[in-house]
Amino acid sequence: MTTVHVFGELMHDARQAAGISQRALADRSGISLATVRDLEQRRTRRPRQAVVEAIVAALGLAGDRAAALRRAAVPPLPAAAAAPVGGPVRVGILGSVTVRRGSEEIPVGRSSRRAVLGRLALSAGVPVPVDRLVDLLWEDPPKAPADALYTNVSRLRRALHPDASITRTPAGYRLDLTDEQFDLAEYRHLVRLAESAPVTEALGLLESAAALWRGELLADVPQLAGDPAAVAIAEERVTTVLRLADVAITVGEPARALPALRALSAAEPLHEPVHARLMEVLSAAGRQAEALAAYTVIRDRLSDELGMSPGAALAGAHVRVLRREAAGPRDAGAPAPAQLPAAPQLFTGRADALAALDAVLDDPAASVAVIWGTAGVGKTTTAIHWAHRVREGFRDGQLYVNLRGFHPTAQPLTPGEALRGFLSSLGVPAARVPVDLDAQTGLLRTLLAGRRVLMLLDNARDAEQVRPLLPGTAGCVTLITSRSRLTGLVVTDDARPVPLDLLTGGEAEQLLAQRLGADRVAAEPEAVRVMAEGCARLPLALAIAAARATTRPAATLAGLAAELRGGDRLGPLSTGEPGTDVRAVFDCSYRNLTPAAARLFRLAGLHPGPDLDAAAAAGLAGERVMTVVPLLAELSSAHLLAETRPGRYAAHDLLQAYAAGRARAEETPAAREAAFTGLADHLITTTRAAVSAISRGEPDAGPTGGFAGPADGRAWLDAERANLVALARHGRPEHTVAVAATAYRYFEGGHHAEAYQLHSLALEAARRLGDARAEAVAAFHLAVTCRRGGDYAEALALLEGALVLRRAVGDRAGEGWALVERGVSHWRLGDYDRARADHRAALEVFLAVGDRVGEANQLVMWAIGDRQVGDFTGSAEGLRRALGLYEELGHPLGVAHTLNRLGQTEHAAGDHRQALRHHSRALTLFRELGNRPGEAAALDSLGHALRAAGLPGEAADRHRQALAIYREIGEHSVVVEAINGLAAALNAGGDADGARAAFTDALRRAEQAGDRHEQARAHDGLALVYAGTGDEVMADRHRRTAKHLYSGLGLG
Repeated sequence: MTTVHVFGELMHDARQAAGISQRALADRSGISLATVRDLEQRRTRRPRQAVVEAIVAALGLAGDRAAALRRAAVPPLPAAAAAPVGGPVRVGILGSVTVRRGSEEIPVGRSSRRAVLGRLALSAGVPVPVDRLVDLLWEDPPKAPADALYTNVSRLRRALHPDASITRTPAGYRLDLTDEQFDLAEYRHLVRLAESAPVTEALGLLESAAALWRGELLADVPQLAGDPAAVAIAEERVTTVLRLADVAITVGEPARALPALRALSAAEPLHEPVHARLMEVLSAAGRQAEALAAYTVIRDRLSDELGMSPGAALAGAHVRVLRREAAGPRDAGAPAPAQLPAAPQLFTGRADALAALDAVLDDPAASVAVIWGTAGVGKTTTAIHWAHRVREGFRDGQLYVNLRGFHPTAQPLTPGEALRGFLSSLGVPAARVPVDLDAQTGLLRTLLAGRRVLMLLDNARDAEQVRPLLPGTAGCVTLITSRSRLTGLVVTDDARPVPLDLLTGGEAEQLLAQRLGADRVAAEPEAVRVMAEGCARLPLALAIAAARATTRPAATLAGLAAELRGGDRLGPLSTGEPGTDVRAVFDCSYRNLTPAAARLFRLAGLHPGPDLDAAAAAGLAGERVMTVVPLLAELSSAHLLAETRPGRYAAHDLLQAYAAGRARAEETPAAREAAFTGLADHLITTTRAAVSAISRGEPDAGPTGGFAGPADGRAWLDAERANLVALARHGRPEHTVAVAATAYRYFEGGHHAEAYQLHSLALEAARRLGDARAEAVAAFHLAVTCRRGGDYAEALALLEGALVLRRAVGDRAGEGWALVERGVSHWRLGDYDRARADHRAALEVFLAVGDRVGEANQLVMWAIGDRQVGDFTGSAEGLRRALGLYEELGHPLGVAHTLNRLGQTEHAAGDHRQALRHHSRALTLFRELGNRPGEAAALDSLGHALRAAGLPGEAADRHRQALAIYREIGEHSVVVEAINGLAAALNAGGDADGARAAFTDALRRAEQAGDRHEQARAHDGLALVYAGTGDEVMADRHRRTAKHLYSGLGLG
């Protein structure tokens, strides 16, 4: 750090301490504000002495603080003379507080400075508040504590200069050191290296780390002894030294851990695990007498000072020392238990789960992990695979037990049975095994204390079955698998959850490839994909399907895949063996449910969609929502349903098929019909309320039920969209007709593919019912969907049928709206004469039946036609009449659409200021109403008006926003309009290449849709682009094509 850097920093700190701004300092000192800023920001290198004295006086500095600022202004020595001798400065806190440069110790000075440096070092790199440092130094602070603290900091800065800095920040003082300059950072670096190093290298790294401790942390700053940061660092030392002892014993060199253990035991005279490990290491090093003497010392100390007897860890260590088996390498005649089942030969995926399990090993505070997931998802396979991968790190062996929590034929193992098996594996004769469960648990924990054992508890039923088996001390790691979500272990035993989901599509196909062979898979890749999905990507099902294929080499994979997608999804996955049959393993989970949860599970199998919430479950079960919520929680905990999103539940395909099979077997036809009807009634009723909520801008919106507003209603409809289509596909015809008619306004706002499916199904259902009125409605809704998707020919054909039906049933209002829609399709195709004829006929119908909303709509449509032929005055007058009518009717959505159309007319007439005002009002209204298509239309119109007002950049942004919404909601028929608008804005902004590309894209889309008006706009735009780049040949070609198209539209 150069001298000028010190001056600027000291000046800044002094000004902050004085509580004045840079401008106030400039005013007081008589120097310019620019000079103050240059000095503090280190742009002025050598302040003149007069400037320095003016600053000293303005800040009221005296004594040491004034002298420090004056010294900092002295020009620096030449680099060679200023270079420090002995290397960079190094700060130490692992013992007393020290500052050294090479072998030379730099005096820190009085104890107050040591305390400040120690506290800053504890939080190196992080500011320490001034008031905390003041409290550290003084019980009764002086009158100006900040000044007194500043003096200490200034002296420390000189001691650390130029290699390290203490910076004043708004949050306090911060000490900045590199890792090489700080003993704590070096210690932690060595410990981290040891974590991933081979065991022999780890021993040396841990020895080096432990040797950095010169005594107790901050030994000469007693006021920091209880600081939380200091306590945490002291615990790090304990963990490191205990790990050093484990590694030293593992490699057969226990004596190498003794220096660190002796030093730590002296620093921690009552820490039982530390003294237990010292005894074990002494014994393992052949110093039996010293080990027993160490026990006597700590036992007496505990008794004298605390009135306590040794705890389990210390007593267990004493027993092992007496038996000469204390934590050392096992005798050849007493092999460590190695009970893991054989490692799986084929394994794929599960990278996240394996990483989570590895993290348990890396975390000293973690000792229990729980793999949970649905039946057949591969919990045991994953656990065994990982256990074999890490078993070398457990020198004292591996214990395994199948707890049979979910076994198809056998009863679950009791904790006592499992404990007796473990004790036997650890060499305890049957006669010495206690009868009492608590005593068995205590003996197991005593035997495992100080050992490094991996315990695998497979197929646990619940936390109560597992808890008595858990070791009581660090060093052991327990891995549990269960179909149940063992939340109790997470809460009370700090178990780390490792949820296991279905395989991804790629992982499932890879597993099939491993089992079937690369050649067979490569020959039928599509069949392999279908097989993977037919097995729901469930590992057990994949293994069974692969085994069937392997035993039938002549069969094609396509044929086997077809079997898996057939009516009986579970039949091809039967093996006849309870442990590997998919239906049988599902049976085990199902049998463990309460009766109410079991009923809800099988009724959920009747749900046709991908997921359900509590309200849908209540509809199926004929219960109140509050009744089914705990049942859903039970099913989720048993992994028969998965909570895919908060409050939404789903089962994979095979579980869904299993649940449906259970419903067919256990529920009467009448009960199944009642459940499905309850679900359908719930969905249709709630859809009606949600659609009313999102349609609040229309006078006939209806009651909104429990929905607070458009956003609430739309969120529910978004979540249920796939379920509504599924209900239409699988429900009775009357359900299909009702849900399509009810949800029409929602699907009108986007989701083109699903809307087409829904209304096509409704049209078929209405025809099956022979309901002409319903058929007319469905045909009309499907026609609107086709028109919005750009299929005008299909829309017109459907509208012809709808008109015939509506006239036949006497639905005059419906006839009027069909005429409106037919006119819109004609208009999109450029047939303006037919469009105006349809709109004129529609207006006559609306006037005849008194449909004032229809009347207002036709005033708008007629005004659009006027604008199209250049009658801007007539267009504006018609739109104002429509606007008044919509306002009179209390129809804000109609108001918003009309304002937007009025802005378009004003833009065409050259009144861009009014156009911007009306488009902005329309945009605000559409957003308040949650109407996405209207929002996009207003944004697109704003883009045109902004371009005309000379703001092409803002215009392009609005067109892009409109395009994003149109694409999101599937409004394909108007995407080309927005692209043409964007192209025009780009061209106006000078981006000829971007404009050319956009106009070309718009032309292609308009030609595909048969939209002659947008074709003409694109050609017109391309003519302008080419003219602007000097290509008159291409410009003339596009200009003539545009003129021809406009003439054909009657707009020449």
